[in-house]
Amino acid sequence: MTDTKSARIYFGGVPVDRHLSVRIRELAASVVTELSAQLSAYASLPEEELRGDITQTTRTCIRLFTHMLRTGEPPAHGQLRELRESAGQRADEGVPLEALIDAYHLGAEVCVDRVIATVEPGDLPAILTVQRLLLRYLRTIISEVSAGYLEARLTAIHEEQDARRAMLSALLAASPAEIAARRAAVRLPACYAVISLEIAPHPDELNPAVDALVAARRKLRRIRTELEGGAPAVVLHGLSPDGGLVLVPLDDAVGAAPTENLAGRSWGALSSLVGQLGRAARAEITGGVVPARPDAVAPAARLATEICQIARVSGRPAGIYQLGDVAFDYQLTRPGPARDYLASRLQPLANRPDLLETLRVFLACGLDRRRAAGRLHVHPNTVDYRVRKASALTGLDPTSSGDLPMIHAAFTAHAADAGGLN
Repeated sequence: MTDTKSARIYFGGVPVDRHLSVRIRELAASVVTELSAQLSAYASLPEEELRGDITQTTRTCIRLFTHMLRTGEPPAHGQLRELRESAGQRADEGVPLEALIDAYHLGAEVCVDRVIATVEPGDLPAILTVQRLLLRYLRTIISEVSAGYLEARLTAIHEEQDARRAMLSALLAASPAEIAARRAAVRLPACYAVISLEIAPHPDELNPAVDALVAARRKLRRIRTELEGGAPAVVLHGLSPDGGLVLVPLDDAVGAAPTENLAGRSWGALSSLVGQLGRAARAEITGGVVPARPDAVAPAARLATEICQIARVSGRPAGIYQLGDVAFDYQLTRPGPARDYLASRLQPLANRPDLLETLRVFLACGLDRRRAAGRLHVHPNTVDYRVRKASALTGLDPTSSGDLPMIHAAFTAHAADAGGLN
C-alpha cells in the first residue's frame, strides 16, 4: 500500500525503502555474487576489486534508490558522480558497455527479488508504483553511466590514436621508434609491409545531390574500421579519403629487402587486405607495397608511393603491386632526357585525344580491333582509321613488332608526365 500523507510505499506494512536500507550490505553482497556468477566480464575482475569498488558502487546504487522511494524524485546529477566515475573505470578495464548496463539491471533484479518476498495480497498498487519508480531510476542512472563510460573510452581512444600517430611519424622520420612504440603499447615487428594507397571516390562523392565531404568521411571510417578490426597485429596508418600510408607487421618476412617481391602467406594476406579495404570503401583502391625493417620505413614509403603512382598512371586495374610488377614502367618513368624523348613521340597526338585514346585502347586490347571498338563504342572500321591516322602522325606503327615496344614505352613516359611523376 501507499501512505498518501508521506507518499511512502509499503510492502507488508513496512516502508519499502526501509526493507532496502536495513539490508544494504547484505543486498550489495548478493548482487556482486550474482554479477560474478552470471556476467563473464565481472567474473574476470580481481576479487579485491569486486569486494571493493564494485561493492561500494552497488551500495551507492541501493542508497540512491531508497532515497527515491522515500521522496519520489530521481537522483540529482551531482549524486551520480560516483557511478559515472565507476563506469569510467570499467571502460579503462575493458569491460564492455553492454556488460556494464546488464550489471545494473541484474542488480535491480536481485534487489527486487529479495524485497518482493515481503508483499501481501493488498500491495499490488504499491508494487506497480515501485515498478514505475524503478524504471525511472534505471533510465536516469543508465544515461549517466553510459555517458561516463563513453567519455572515458573516447579519451582512451584519442590517447591511443595520438600515440600511434607519433609512432608512425617517428618511423617516417627515420627516428628511433622504440620509445614511441612503448608509449603506444605496440611491439615493433622485425619487418613492415609499407603500403601506399590511392583511394578512388565513392559514387556518393561524385553525386551532386549528396554532401561529398560526408560521403568521403564515411568511406574513410569504413576503411579504418576494416584495418583496425581485421588485422591480427596493430596496423599503423595515416589516411585521408584520397589515400595515404599503411604499415602492416610482417614477422614472416624478416630481412626482406625493398627490391624483393613478397610471396606466399605474406603476399596472399596483403592482397586479401587491400581487397577487403576496397569492398569496405565501396571504391577502387590501388596500392604499392615495399617490405622494410622499422629503421628503413622512410625510404620504403617513398618507393611504395612511386609504385602506386606508376600502377595508376599505367592503367593497371585496382589492386596491390610490388616493384617487380612495375619494374619496366618504373625505369621508364625515371626523369631524364630518355623519358622526355619517349613522351615526345606522342606529342603529335596532343590535339587529337580521340586518336590518342583509340591507340591506347587498341594496345590494351592486344591489337584486337573488334574488342577495341566495343570498349570505345565505335565501329571497327573507325578503329582502323584512327590507328592509321595516329601511325601517320607519330611515325609509329602498332602492328610492327619493331615499333610496338617503343609505343608502349612512349605511353608509359607520357602517363608519367601527365601524372606528375618526378
